[in-house]
Amino acid sequence: MTLRKNDIANILFDLGSPLLGVLLPTISLLLSTSVPSQPMAASVTAQTVAQLLSFATSSPAAFKEAAGKLDTSTRELLEQSIRRAVGGSAAASSQQASKPQISLRSF
Repeated sequence: MTLRKNDIANILFDLGSPLLGVLLPTISLLLSTSVPSQPMAASVTAQTVAQLLSFATSSPAAFKEAAGKLDTSTRELLEQSIRRAVGGSAAASSQQASKPQISLRSF
């Protein structure tokens, strides 16, 4: 069974913080403090972070409440993983945007 984004949003809306209070610590077990070097581990980490971002965007208040109840090390691991994933894509797009360009002016 595959959950669609709307299904997840409805479940989070109905159950909110208590559900995320169970899911966030469980999901954090799939993350590591360093960038995974093996392709399979990198894929699992990417999918895990994508799911975390989905939870955070679907129900921000419940996500914030549940994350606030996590122990410090787990919360920092979630934050670090999300920042690394979001920062990595932002850094790549900013590198493309900041490439030197030649502008031709007509006089």
